[in-house]
Amino acid sequence: MIFLENESKKILINNLKNDENVTSSHWKKYHRDFKVNSDGSIQGVIGFGGFEKKTLIRSFLHKNFQKRFRKLAIEYNNEFRILDSVMNKITDLQNRAYDLDALRQTLTLCFLKNKLKNYENFNITIVIGDGFACMSSLLLASKFVKKVILINLSKTLLVDIEYFSKISNYYGFKYCLVNEEKDLIDALNSEFNLITIQASNQSFLKLIPADLIINIASMQEMNNEVIHQYFEDMREISKKKDVYFYCCNREEKKLPDGTVVSFKKYPWKEYDEVLIDDLCPWHQEYYAFKPPFYRRYDGPIRHRLVKLNI
Repeated sequence: MIFLENESKKILINNLKNDENVTSSHWKKYHRDFKVNSDGSIQGVIGFGGFEKKTLIRSFLHKNFQKRFRKLAIEYNNEFRILDSVMNKITDLQNRAYDLDALRQTLTLCFLKNKLKNYENFNITIVIGDGFACMSSLLLASKFVKKVILINLSKTLLVDIEYFSKISNYYGFKYCLVNEEKDLIDALNSEFNLITIQASNQSFLKLIPADLIINIASMQEMNNEVIHQYFEDMREISKKKDVYFYCCNREEKKLPDGTVVSFKKYPWKEYDEVLIDDLCPWHQEYYAFKPPFYRRYDGPIRHRLVKLNI
């Protein structure tokens, strides 16, 4: 079925354990205290990215600590100013601080618009794993594409939908949840701007005529067999049309159960057309409001933009 807006939240609340079989030990750990209260409020939201309510003091602090990251946008010039303004509006509507996680989405989309010369012809983008629907919101609010398909674990997806709903009225966006392949096809041919899919239904991905697929800092937290399945499904799309994949993840990460996830061992193919393959400039460190103010991550984070080939 196609579940509309608030109905989609109710379905997710009743089916939060649907994707346990594709949930890594990382997310079993961070979802441990996740809870939906009787009034619909959500507790235990950790591991999804930064979240703080917007205040004047926090806005001032974030803007100042972000100076070294914002300098990276110089080459994007006017494009960054436009997207920065859009993201600022999104975070205002969501009543959340424009933090480093949000800024990274802005920088990433600037980067993609700079590297993808034909992006103006794009209609559909898939986001695999989002946080507070941040990238999904920016893609739509900036009119980069007409439709975004967001795939995520049910608990995280519920949070995505909750925060997307805070901007939907302002922008006139329509969103839904689908749980059958035939309903996905119907939704793709409808006026929905955001179509959401639970990770347990990740195989739906191969049916989507996407132009671009984005994964930022979440494949590093998946089991290896799940990563391989995503690549298989993405390559099914590439058999029918040109599709680009932007992947930004830790070069290597060890999950709580000992599983090692390695970027170089993702199922890349030597005949993929690589547009960029480098350490991501805005993903090597983060800031905190107490010393040491700037801190490195546990390992380098690489981003790669490829045109997938079969």
